[in-house]
Amino acid sequence: MTVPIYAGFRNLKNQRMVERRYNKWMEEHWWSDAKDKFIWTDENIKRLFALNDAIIEKENSLYKLLSDVKADIESLLAAGKSYYEYYDIEACLSYEADEYAIPSGDENTMFEVYRCTNFQICMGLSTMAGRPLRSIEQTFSRELNWNIEFFQDIPDREHYISRSLHWLVEQRTYTMEDLLYLNPDYFVECIQIRN
Repeated sequence: MTVPIYAGFRNLKNQRMVERRYNKWMEEHWWSDAKDKFIWTDENIKRLFALNDAIIEKENSLYKLLSDVKADIESLLAAGKSYYEYYDIEACLSYEADEYAIPSGDENTMFEVYRCTNFQICMGLSTMAGRPLRSIEQTFSRELNWNIEFFQDIPDREHYISRSLHWLVEQRTYTMEDLLYLNPDYFVECIQIRN
C-alpha cells in the first residue's frame, strides 16, 4: 500500500515543481513586459514574416481539409446516409515538435508552454450541419491586418500579420521572441468530427 501512496506523492511533488518552474519562467519571461523587450532587427523581422507566411499556407491547407470533409459528409447525407445528420467539425493547427526547447526555455518548460496554449482558439475553425461554410477570408478574419497590439512596433506595417500568429501571442504563452524558434513544419492539421 505504501508504494502507490509514495508514487502519488512523488507525482504531486513533480507536478508542483513543474508548476513552480513554469510560473517562474512566465514571470521572468512573459509578464515582465516581454513585448517591450523584443528587438525588431532585420533578422527577427525576416524570421517572423517567414513563420507568419508559412502559417497562412497551413491555414489555407486546413481550410481545404475542413471544406473537403464537409463536402464529403454532405454528399453522404444527400445519398440518404443519416449517420452524420447533426454533425459538427472542428479543425485546428497544433504545434507538435520533436523538441520544444528554445534558447529562452528548456524542454520541460517549453512543453508546458505548448500544453497551456489553446491552439483551437488561436488556429481553429469549425462548421456544422445546416450551416454553410464561410469563406476563408471570413473564417480567418483576413479582412483585418492583425499587426495590432503585439505587432504595433513592427517596422513594415504593410506586411499582413495573420490572426493565428497574433492570437498565438495573445494567449500569453509564446512571446514574439519564442516565435522566432517555432518551426513551421511542426504545425500539423488536426480535425475532429462529431455527430
